[in-house]
Amino acid sequence: MKNSSLKKKIKSELDTVYIDSSGGRHLTYIEALCSESQIQTSSDCKLKQKEKVMNIVDIVMQILKSENWGVYYRNQPMQPLEMQDGNALYKVNQVDDSEIEEAIEKALTGEKSWKSSQIDSSQNNNSMNG
Repeated sequence: MKNSSLKKKIKSELDTVYIDSSGGRHLTYIEALCSESQIQTSSDCKLKQKEKVMNIVDIVMQILKSENWGVYYRNQPMQPLEMQDGNALYKVNQVDDSEIEEAIEKALTGEKSWKSSQIDSSQNNNSMNG
């Protein structure tokens, strides 16, 4: 008899758990909906920021091409090419467009690898000048 009275005091309930796209679990549909809305808003914001950065990169690359400008490596602007007759032939050591685009994108998004390469580059330039 004692066992049946204990069973009456214990209650169990099977309920629905709502899971949002990030894996968060919510007990109510409204909480899950609010969480999913925040996830989508954040995702849309990041996507718009990425589009703005890519538009700026495209504009800079179009300007470089329309003005017929090139970007070269400062520490070695000319690259020597070996000829069979032993005469010297030089080629401008130009930076690839993809590297320029990547550097601009990193600068606009604030990635550290670009900043550290700039510090290294300025140190190399100072050592060359001084």
